[in-house]
Amino acid sequence: MTALTRRSALAVAALAPFAAQAQGAWPTGPIRILIPFAPGGVPDIVARLVAPHLHKGLGQPVLVENRPGAGGAIAAEAVARSTPDGYTLFMTTVSTQAIAPGLRPDLRYDPDRDFAPISLIARVPLVLLVPPALGVRDVKGLLDLLRREPGRHAFASSGVGAPLHLAGELFRQLAGVDVTHVPYRGSSPALTDLVAGRVTFMFDALPPAVPFIADGRLTALGVGTLERARARPEIPTMQEAGIEGFEAYTWAALYAPGGTPAPIIARLHTEVAKAARQPDVTERMRELGYELVVSTPAELAAFQRRERAKWAEVIKRGNITAEN
Repeated sequence: MTALTRRSALAVAALAPFAAQAQGAWPTGPIRILIPFAPGGVPDIVARLVAPHLHKGLGQPVLVENRPGAGGAIAAEAVARSTPDGYTLFMTTVSTQAIAPGLRPDLRYDPDRDFAPISLIARVPLVLLVPPALGVRDVKGLLDLLRREPGRHAFASSGVGAPLHLAGELFRQLAGVDVTHVPYRGSSPALTDLVAGRVTFMFDALPPAVPFIADGRLTALGVGTLERARARPEIPTMQEAGIEGFEAYTWAALYAPGGTPAPIIARLHTEVAKAARQPDVTERMRELGYELVVSTPAELAAFQRRERAKWAEVIKRGNITAEN
């Protein structure tokens, strides 16, 4: 045996226990799901809904850990640097996997290389909202107003580069209207000013908007999904309302670090799909206005690429940076 052969044999022997653990006995300890935002957001809620069922299916505790900061990049980088052994997972959304690459040139992770897709789990429609005092009842009425008074109106969002901002920017670009973006520190203060009439319109996730719609404080003009939202089927889609090509929603998907062994990804996908379809999970998602959209890993990878390309184009056309 040559020295090179001996070194190769030693390397294989050193890796053997890890390979056996990863593809044989896995899992043998607790699993963490990192969330890139504070508690209460879509990824956080979805993770906490499926975690008990994953615990049951995998036979090990599944812990949900919120690690917010830097628009989700802190948690994303932590997962990207984690050992690809199936014990650290990432429940995230459009912000880290599709928007950040076009918004932040200094991003220290690659959404394709550094993450192994497991499954898309939930989709949450975004909805176009206006205050009733504005006097418009549909998208056409809003467009007529904005075109009659160019430069005099503003739309609110939860912050620069957030999905709500980019949905408003997509609307501005497709409709060809002259409006100003006003970023807030979260959607709650933005909704407050919208109700008060200090801004003209905004997009928000449908679930937190439903109470405002139900009691008449805000009027819903259209949803960003291609089909009407099951939670509020009376609201037309933006495409039905005349904005051709408009599609904007947020979502929750589960990933592992890039390089995680295929058998682990397959097992996780099976268990996640089972967990997401449990009656208590589907019922709670329905109550919240979330839509179940379980995918294969390959479908999630393709979906992520489409979303990234779409939002990169919106960001480029709008000359949007993380600073503006």
